Amino acid sequence: MPKPHEYFSAIRDGAPINWRRFLTAMGRNGVLPGHLMQCLQPESRFAGESVIKVLDERSLREIESQFPAPAPIIDRISASHSGKSHSERVEGNALMIQHISWDRPRVAFSRDGQSWIEDEPAGDILVIVENLQNFIRFEETIALLVERCGLSAAPLEITLLFGAGQAAAKACNRTLYTRYRAVHTLLDLDPGGIKIYGSIKTLLADTGLQPRFLVPDNIDAYLARATSSMSQDERTAIHRAGRAHPELTALLQRLYLTGKKLEQETYLDPLHG
Repeated sequence: MPKPHEYFSAIRDGAPINWRRFLTAMGRNGVLPGHLMQCLQPESRFAGESVIKVLDERSLREIESQFPAPAPIIDRISASHSGKSHSERVEGNALMIQHISWDRPRVAFSRDGQSWIEDEPAGDILVIVENLQNFIRFEETIALLVERCGLSAAPLEITLLFGAGQAAAKACNRTLYTRYRAVHTLLDLDPGGIKIYGSIKTLLADTGLQPRFLVPDNIDAYLARATSSMSQDERTAIHRAGRAHPELTALLQRLYLTGKKLEQETYLDPLHG
């Protein structure tokens, strides 16, 4: 059934409408038939559809004003007027980056999703972390990557990037990431982290960059002490991920068999060292 604003648009355009259905639709929206019949009249009360004559322009405008047509959605700003901003992507992005030679983090910024404002990479290996704690404890995370995650690089070669949730996997990041010689990830060991990894891998598929899903070399010890269990749906997601990411088969099999999951902050706990 058409919406009220669609009926009014048809009336204004002189297009025929089903009068009875119009009255029913308006009644559901709190407008009584008697009120409508004071300002509108079908040219034919017997035809299934009829052109509607306007009897009282002022009264009609008052009713119409209660049912405005939604603004066309062309971007996130226009979508916000309809309360649907989250259905549209933000054109650009802002990502925090840190290097051992800097005294504070910096921001890689894209206003339009195409060009990026960023200092020249201080380290040519980019490691994306999912959680802020690992980014804040920068020196410990760098040591973790080099000493226990099998990243063959000197600390000076590594730039750390923090992107909350899927922010690190946005399509516009591709231009930024391809400035680096290598791009890897340090993410939660759970379906969410695997999903982000998959998105980044897809993003870089034809660039020659092959991201690694980094975990400590003693990951079995972490899983043995883990207290957070996966739901059946999460275990199913991990099983399916094994087919999508054969390079992670051994890791995902361990995860599936234990039924446990880990947040990457756990790796900073010295008790697990």
